[in-house]
Amino acid sequence: MANTSVHRFQYEGWDVKVELDRSTLDGVISGHADLTWKKDDRACRIALAGKHKDGASAISSLSTKARAYIDEWHSKTCIGESTFVDLAGPGRVSQKADLHDT
Repeated sequence: MANTSVHRFQYEGWDVKVELDRSTLDGVISGHADLTWKKDDRACRIALAGKHKDGASAISSLSTKARAYIDEWHSKTCIGESTFVDLAGPGRVSQKADLHDT
């Protein structure tokens, strides 16, 4: 059974897109949250696969995980270069210095 639910929100300077990829009759739902920092090419993907009551609970779970990742990211001091993968194109990597510049 296909499920193409999408939920978008902004949180602490990040654009978050939560998308459910598929679900099965026994309640297993897979999906992901794509996090993009301040509309540039630095991004992160959080994956989800597991049993959920429904699509809304899967979206809620991914949204909570995305916010927790962002909160943890903001709590760290970054020095030097860090690598984020460009989700728009396979194999493309963007290296940026000091990811906490605002």
